[in-house]
Amino acid sequence: MSRSISASQTPIDRPSPGSEGLWTFVFIDMMIFLLIFLTFMGERIGHLALYTQAQGQLNELFGLANTLVLLTSSWLVVEAVQATRRGQPQRVSQLLGGALLLGAVFSVNKGIEYAHKFEVGITPASNPFFSFYFFITFAHFLHVLAGMVCIFHFRRRARLGVGSAEYLTGLENVGLFWHYVDVLWIFIFPMLYLMGRL
Repeated sequence: MSRSISASQTPIDRPSPGSEGLWTFVFIDMMIFLLIFLTFMGERIGHLALYTQAQGQLNELFGLANTLVLLTSSWLVVEAVQATRRGQPQRVSQLLGGALLLGAVFSVNKGIEYAHKFEVGITPASNPFFSFYFFITFAHFLHVLAGMVCIFHFRRRARLGVGSAEYLTGLENVGLFWHYVDVLWIFIFPMLYLMGRL
């Protein structure tokens, strides 16, 4: 039988989902990425021909596929949070399992992309653009892995945890972080893969 979380169990004094600590972390991390993006854009303006030529060596289909994968996984996490509020542990486990699988698809795609670059002799030392490319995408990839670890943890706890306010808040935090990872990629994809083709 499903167990919905009552109003008395759910933290109602929070102005937004998740906890303040996670929102603070996301804000600080976002500012760091913003500085990296601005530095990249400044360097690109100063070396436009080199950056445009290098960006042409990226496969935008990999970037597009990973964008769709992350968007879908974010939707699954949203649905998992809603299922948690309705007290449906089996549904939560299924949805988080789907999000975890899509995170793995993203990781495999990124690994294939990196392997192809190394095969043709492209490394972080090839030129300034690829230094940024590997640094930015690898930093984002580490965020994806961290998010997957959290999703895996809450999927394992779903059967016993769903129904408690603590589990709901924790899963909201995971969702917030995962959406942030998604938003980062939405900026990274056009900046690295498409801008040189405009």
